[in-house]
Amino acid sequence: MFSFIKATTITLFATAVLSAADAPYPITPDTDAQLKNLGPGVNTPDSEYTPYITPNEKYLFFQSNRSPSAGPEGDFDLWYSINKNYAKPGEPEFETSANVGLPINSENLDGHPTLRRLVDGGYEMYFSSFSSATRPGPALTNIYYTVWKDGKWTVPVPVAEVNTDFHDRMPSISQDGRYLFFSSDRPGGKGGDDIWVSELNKETGKWGEPKNAGNINSAASEVTPAIHADGITLYFSSNQSGGVGGYDIYFTQSVARLEDDSETDIMAKGWAKPMNLGKPYNSQFDDEYPTVIANGERVYFTSNRSEGIGAFDIYRAKVPLFARPVIKLSLSGQVTAGGKRPLSAKIALVAGNLKAKTESNATEQGKFALKMVNHKLYKLTVAAEGYRAHEEEFDSRSIHSDAEIVKNINLVRDVKLPKSLSLKILVTDSAGKAVKAKYRIVPRKKKFTAVLTKGVPLLTLEEFNNDEAKALGALENWVLEVSADKKGHEPLRARRDVAEIMDQYKKELPAVMQTKFVLTLKGGTPVKPQQVIAKPKPEPEETEEEADDEQVKGTPGTAVLKYYGRVYFAANVHDKAIGDFAGLITKVKATWKKMPKRKLYVYGHGDSRGTVQYNRKLSKLRAEFVRKQLIAAGIPAHRIVIQGAGKAQRRVKNDDTAAKQQKNRRAEVYLSVPVSVADKPAAEKPAAAKGEGDNKPAEKPASAEEEKQP
Repeated sequence: MFSFIKATTITLFATAVLSAADAPYPITPDTDAQLKNLGPGVNTPDSEYTPYITPNEKYLFFQSNRSPSAGPEGDFDLWYSINKNYAKPGEPEFETSANVGLPINSENLDGHPTLRRLVDGGYEMYFSSFSSATRPGPALTNIYYTVWKDGKWTVPVPVAEVNTDFHDRMPSISQDGRYLFFSSDRPGGKGGDDIWVSELNKETGKWGEPKNAGNINSAASEVTPAIHADGITLYFSSNQSGGVGGYDIYFTQSVARLEDDSETDIMAKGWAKPMNLGKPYNSQFDDEYPTVIANGERVYFTSNRSEGIGAFDIYRAKVPLFARPVIKLSLSGQVTAGGKRPLSAKIALVAGNLKAKTESNATEQGKFALKMVNHKLYKLTVAAEGYRAHEEEFDSRSIHSDAEIVKNINLVRDVKLPKSLSLKILVTDSAGKAVKAKYRIVPRKKKFTAVLTKGVPLLTLEEFNNDEAKALGALENWVLEVSADKKGHEPLRARRDVAEIMDQYKKELPAVMQTKFVLTLKGGTPVKPQQVIAKPKPEPEETEEEADDEQVKGTPGTAVLKYYGRVYFAANVHDKAIGDFAGLITKVKATWKKMPKRKLYVYGHGDSRGTVQYNRKLSKLRAEFVRKQLIAAGIPAHRIVIQGAGKAQRRVKNDDTAAKQQKNRRAEVYLSVPVSVADKPAAEKPAAAKGEGDNKPAEKPASAEEEKQP
């Protein structure tokens, strides 16, 4: 609580100009406040009082004693006006006001409205009125409830759980329907009028015993509470000492909600010290009933200041930055390694005592996006296996307007280096046969001038005085260039960061790192199922020393690829499968044991979205993920060939829906079997697909509201 108040105070005096060094309240320049009387159409020579603006700034409800009224002349009725520009940016423009009518308005005072949007698109309203023969309740002002249904308001009913024999009035309903704030002079308060809060019992649908709002109340009167749509920020009026004059507008925020999540009791830790909005929002007269729209930009209130049209008029103004409600923010950026190369990582954003972290996985391009709010101190953690974790505090408490915050993060590699490091390069055609290739390793940055050739170690620690950090930094700046040609295949002209090759080793780099390149057939088509791979020839036995060469040579003998199953993946995911993945591995292992000399082929695939290069890389990672699980199941690594087909072999060509895209995000397993064994391929039984597409479908637009009172 102390840190919040301190931060807010700094912001307050940074955005307000004081008339004197010892002024007890801020003074906002008129050009920033943009205070405006709503003028004719809303205000009249009579009183316009207790305004309530809906969060979307479309409907303005208020009470007025203008004519014609539903009761005796001079009584107060509820009125409303529609903002014609509510769906457009810029200045609001209100239509001529209209009487809400029966059955809400009665022969007595009807006012103090507050509304909440319901799930079905309708509204519910709480308001104050005196009891009468047709309106049951205690003798003084009570709180009543009505619902906009079938184009009209239902007959108001008293909120019996909160009404007493004292004045219970000025209700404010939270937009989640959980809390009902109101003002009352009932016993147990601290002053003339206090603010009270009742919480809804979800099981019974009844309001709980009202509780005094606590530290925001004083020996003076606190009235006109207005809980903002954020569920955290409370505006109210008070005539306590130290103000500008009469009743002044104040704001405060729930300490518990600022520190914890939205399920926390709003009063569990009290309220931050209330702050006076100062001039020109407050005057020497009475300034009351503040309500602030959802985005926190504008406040509507009533005042009987001398320059008005009537006794009380409704005004609108820009909310000062220090008094703005909680605002939703976005934090996005890119995770890189070595200052340039995109890196997939896990990101956690934690504020206070949140029950659960806000987490995100950076995509293959290292991109991430997180949601947060202002008024909080966050801890940001970024971690990737093989890299030092990045931690920092992120303070959003000084941000007071909608913002998209971009923050790029560079991670430093954290692996153990051998004394001497070399690189083994394997190049094969689409069938797995070795292909001669030319290669070289060149520096990314000019300060590294060496061009490494075959037989020369990539580096030795001795060159860097055994400083592993410097050696790793040098490796991050080298690039491998490979070129190869073979008839019937696309020419290979590839560049691969040495850092990318290092990524396959998480804790310690071996003395010899390996990397592999595979040529694709003309047109980018990989080896297809049931395609004859080579001429008949007995498959020889092999030694462990020949394992690497076997992976390059491919599968001799006449064989076809027999389908044995597939597994699906969520959008932009390669390391977590959807469906009965364990069952697939067990099935493949059991089949392979009957023919342990045969090859397994794993093809990864993607949907139509994203670039060719990105999909090819992602699909290969999916195949590699399956390969690792097969190895863990006991199948030798040199018996498994993987390839990423990208989006070239989609099961559903026109994947224009999330369901179709899910069918394309997959990895398929095939077994190379002799022609005599290869009857019809096994029936394909895809795993149950779940999850979203690589891009979320656009939300269905909300239906337009009727252009009349809700």
